[in-house]
Amino acid sequence: MSINREAGCSMPTDVVVVGGGFSGLLTAVEFARRGIRATVVEAADRPGGVARTVREDGYLLEPAAGTFLLPHPDLSPILHTAGIELVESPPTARRRWVFRHGAIHELRESPALALSPVLSLRAKLRTLREPWIHTPPPAQDESLLHFACRRLGPETGTLIANVMAHGVFAGDPSVMSARAAFDKMVALEDEAGSLIRGGMLRMRSRPKGTPRATARTAPEGMASVAGALAEFLGDRYRGSWPATSVRPDGDHWIVEGPETLTADSVVIALAPEAASRIVPDDLAPILTDRPTAHVAIVGLGARACDMPIPPGFGFLTGPGEPIHALGMLFESEYAANRAPQGCRMVKAIYGGDADPRIMDLTDDELVATATRELSRAIGVEVRPSYSKVVRQASGIPQYRQGHPAWLEEIYTALCRHPGLRFTGWGYRGIGVSSLATDAVRVVDETIFQPNSPIGAVA
Repeated sequence: MSINREAGCSMPTDVVVVGGGFSGLLTAVEFARRGIRATVVEAADRPGGVARTVREDGYLLEPAAGTFLLPHPDLSPILHTAGIELVESPPTARRRWVFRHGAIHELRESPALALSPVLSLRAKLRTLREPWIHTPPPAQDESLLHFACRRLGPETGTLIANVMAHGVFAGDPSVMSARAAFDKMVALEDEAGSLIRGGMLRMRSRPKGTPRATARTAPEGMASVAGALAEFLGDRYRGSWPATSVRPDGDHWIVEGPETLTADSVVIALAPEAASRIVPDDLAPILTDRPTAHVAIVGLGARACDMPIPPGFGFLTGPGEPIHALGMLFESEYAANRAPQGCRMVKAIYGGDADPRIMDLTDDELVATATRELSRAIGVEVRPSYSKVVRQASGIPQYRQGHPAWLEEIYTALCRHPGLRFTGWGYRGIGVSSLATDAVRVVDETIFQPNSPIGAVA
């Protein structure tokens, strides 16, 4: 059914998804894949939310996520439904490094750390003893740093916790909830009493012939993927449509904005702070003042001879190192169309909960810092001819200790509002794959338990 676009009228639709970022778009396409009508309303004049693509001087910079790991059980069917095709990165994209002891060291296939020079012999032996370590988790929500050190020992655990927190959340592992931020890792201990044993059990349980997930990219950037998802939805994607309130009306929901929409269910795919401004009054206080961390992305481009980066994905920075970059991605080495012919591009990440004071630097100072630190990492002075600094207007959600309890609080509140659900990167995972998994959960709950809340607990 088409939506009547005359202002002030009320038109019914099965589901309204408020928010046209990746979480909202993936959720709406999954609804469509199941034969359910879902209309997306988005305040901005373009889809994709924080995922946008900057094109300048032949360079293509992704300020947010720029890769997909496919195949994925939840994400792959959604992308296929929308007719989105991505380009597989070359095998060298599997090459990853860690900046440790003042230089980058390549981490090869698992068990990479146990064989790497980034760890002392004592730390390697402690890591290999992990299956025989019996240390029950604390009763309270455990930090990522504490979890990793408890399982892997202080040296390995500190390194692992920092690179994981930096690489995904730009976060501080000492205050990040291990279970909320990296639930699949914590589940290994839940299931097998050990990270190594749990990982081995999962490998054995994979169906024979299951292809290994590899990095894929969109030649025209993430903005093109968001555009393709919106295009698939057709007139059920409504840009420049700011929702002003979401309220119950008997057995239905009313979404107010440029028009009035009536729906059986509403999925709010906004950051918690933005959602707090439109939800029923009893929900708003729960959603306000959630922690986020601002980051700055520095893109550096140059001729290959002036920036001789190795073929691979890039590096993350270990704890206590004398550089500010949380990591640097060698974008042109694993993604098509990121740099002009004969040129290279690197994306450096700064700030976050891990190093908030670096955000006080000017753009020119950030570029100089990134240039100096990249030179140190690869051991060759780089001379960029292109630079771009992008400061994210909205911060990255930080799943600090207490996040699971906060999700339980949301769940309890949503029980009073059947038909209303939350999804998005503020709740249960910030990667695109995590957003797709949450989209599938939202749709499953809508179909099989239409009056049950979702988005609050795993």
